[in-house]
Amino acid sequence: MSAPDGVTFTMWARDDYPTWSLPALEAARCAALQGNEVFERVHLLLFEAFFTKGINIGNREEVIEVVRGAGVDMDRFLKEYDAGSARPQVLKEFDEAHSTYQITAIPTVIFNGGRKVVGATSLEEYLKILNALGVS
Repeated sequence: MSAPDGVTFTMWARDDYPTWSLPALEAARCAALQGNEVFERVHLLLFEAFFTKGINIGNREEVIEVVRGAGVDMDRFLKEYDAGSARPQVLKEFDEAHSTYQITAIPTVIFNGGRKVVGATSLEEYLKILNALGVS
């Protein structure tokens, strides 16, 4: 299954499926400290790493290698990442998402009317939902 941006879903083939994504979420927030363009590159590469390449985004070292490929200022990134600079913001956003929308997994998409789709879902399924909601 392919998304319009080119990320293709591949079933997980390793025996170390990540049980959390905090390292990746912190990395994305640290990248955002270098600007929105840097964040967008890192964000897409992290999704691609997990959903397409089977990279464990719960593993700090594997996350760092993904970020390294995004053309960020690695000295600055590692200083902020190692210091835990982004963790308070990531935890705050998680708490807000959980308490407000009962989100416990990524990705979660909430449509008008409160319909929630949790987990990787085909583009066709999203289009069916949008069609049912009268969105084209």
